[in-house]
Amino acid sequence: METNFEHIRQITPLNQTRTFSHEEALELIPLLQHISAKTKRELNVLNSQLSFLKTNSEKAQQIQEKVNHTLQKWSDHVRRLGAIPVSLCKVRIPGEESQYLWEYPENRLFMH
Repeated sequence: METNFEHIRQITPLNQTRTFSHEEALELIPLLQHISAKTKRELNVLNSQLSFLKTNSEKAQQIQEKVNHTLQKWSDHVRRLGAIPVSLCKVRIPGEESQYLWEYPENRLFMH
């Protein structure tokens, strides 16, 4: 299933915040689902590799660095969309009247 992201019109600089209307926040959900699903798949693979290695091995350290990089990349993507990462695959979206909360794999927003 291919996702259409044509409705995403703006990339927000990492150091700026953005306020979304309810409709704009809803438009973020498919993209948040996409990047979060990809991140979770990558992390599952890396965590599986880590479980087979000794915690103090050089290879385990390299994999842990990949885990950290994957988490940072997800966080940066979320911030560029104008949202705020709360925890892995949980996002706060600044709204005009309040804040919205989205968590993978939901296809709806919650008021926060």
